[in-house]
Amino acid sequence: MKTLKYILASVTLLILLNSCDLNTEPVDAVPDYIVFENAKNAEKVLNGTWSYLMDTYFTYQNPGWKSLLLTSDAMANDVALQPGKYGYITHYSFSNINDSKSTTGRAIWTLAYKGIDNANHLITKIDDVPGDQDLKTNIKAQAYALRGYLYLNLVTFYSHAYKYDPQALSVPIYTEPSAVETAGNTKETVEAVYKRAEEDLLEAYNSIGDYKRGAAKHKFDKNVVAGLLARLYLQKEEWGNAQKYAAIAHEGYSWMSKNEYLNGFNDRANNEWIWGHGQQSDQSVASYSFHFQDVSSSSSYYYSFMVDPYFQDFFEEGDVRTELFAWDTLRYKGGLMYKKFKFRPDNTGDIVLLRKAEMVLIEAEAYAELEKKSSAIEKLDELRTARDAKTPDLSSLNKKDLVEEILKERRKELFGEGFGLYDLKRRQKAVSRKEVKEGNFVPDTKIQKRGHTVFKFTDKTEFSANSNYYLFAIPDSEITNNPNL
Repeated sequence: MKTLKYILASVTLLILLNSCDLNTEPVDAVPDYIVFENAKNAEKVLNGTWSYLMDTYFTYQNPGWKSLLLTSDAMANDVALQPGKYGYITHYSFSNINDSKSTTGRAIWTLAYKGIDNANHLITKIDDVPGDQDLKTNIKAQAYALRGYLYLNLVTFYSHAYKYDPQALSVPIYTEPSAVETAGNTKETVEAVYKRAEEDLLEAYNSIGDYKRGAAKHKFDKNVVAGLLARLYLQKEEWGNAQKYAAIAHEGYSWMSKNEYLNGFNDRANNEWIWGHGQQSDQSVASYSFHFQDVSSSSSYYYSFMVDPYFQDFFEEGDVRTELFAWDTLRYKGGLMYKKFKFRPDNTGDIVLLRKAEMVLIEAEAYAELEKKSSAIEKLDELRTARDAKTPDLSSLNKKDLVEEILKERRKELFGEGFGLYDLKRRQKAVSRKEVKEGNFVPDTKIQKRGHTVFKFTDKTEFSANSNYYLFAIPDSEITNNPNL
């Protein structure tokens, strides 16, 4: 347990002891009694923890928590990763994330459990800290939200779908602050980890009140927590609750304009973004993810997240999203670019974490599963209309086909936002990749189109549903040091 104890023990590493929000470096070795001397100091634990989660560099391939979202998309259907470029090619090839020696796996585990421990310090200590009661209530609610969010992601990526086997063992649960001598916990069941996440998020939702975060979109408010609950209930297939909380989450948010959609997905001030992490030139670790996803800017180092050419076939003429497609005839000749993510002029970009579009799609999927066909189609058409897409009559579709139509729309709308593997796992589907045949040229050229290059698991077996290749491995150092795992 030595590794985990070190990760969890030092709450002081993440404290920001000045008045700024996120725009400073963490201060090390601040005693616990100073951190919890008053509520304002304790609040800085939240800021420091969030900064640590999003802006802690492990390798160029692992720019903070965003590496989890990049991994999810690299392992799925629609990213045709450019071979020979640094970053995520082993994830795409299924030889990385299920390896206990994976740097990405170690990074995600470290970030999650460090964040959980800081939340545990706040939850268990804030009541006895001097200071404004409303501030303390909000700090505690934010801590519950953070802990619930992290447990939800751990159980999502370290386990199969909830419905596949709720009693399968997943990850350890910690609800008390850790110290160097703390014994490591055993793995809990999938059901137990979901319950922990659900209870935390409900506690946050019921206690956060009408907290106004202003421009600080990285913070949790009632809309964000409702959105996380909607995700949780979507994964548990509790359709009524999924629809209920999704509707609450996007209340008050509007659709982005066509110009905003084409502007690079790099600004958290966007009217459609419910939750996002800001970046600026002197604090830009998370922005490094744009080097993988930005396939069109000359300043992008790797431009490796090309798309499967067949992905383009999902879209129809007139849809604003079709304007993001362009064939690369200069750098990765024959690759299909999807120019959704673009650096700002200062080579930064805010990180999108939760949008209105996702919530409307959750509503549509939930209504379809509840056999409320007209409501499901209405929600689907709401999104399609916002994107200037066609809205064909879907009233003759059965439930299964309507759900598939909604899942296809999720792929179209949420590309690059971390839902690739996420959706395959929760729906217990196999990865599906199609080869581009020789002689299939970029229009008006003799350049061969390029698409997927990996079509089987590393053991040469066919892609299949509920494969252990989709599971993130617990780091080997954690296994070595925690005899209870």
